[in-house]
Amino acid sequence: MEYLAGSIVTVVVVVTVFTYLIVRMAMRYEEKKLAAKTGAGERVEQILAETQAEVSKLRERVQVLERLATDEDRRVASEISRLGDGPAIRG
Repeated sequence: MEYLAGSIVTVVVVVTVFTYLIVRMAMRYEEKKLAAKTGAGERVEQILAETQAEVSKLRERVQVLERLATDEDRRVASEISRLGDGPAIRG
């Protein structure tokens, strides 16, 4: 009987150790999966922030280009007006 009791204890210990190892491996897998999701979320936020910054820069550049385009029209019109008011060149 003692042999049977010792065998049962051995089996219980082995099953307990295997169960612990399996649960621990499953927990590590879930932790890695969660870390990957969190890392991906942080990357998405970083990309979004970079995109918003780029859009902001592009808006500023468009404003500058619009200003240059309208200023150029005024400058050209002013130069034409001055040329028309000046003395005529005869050859």
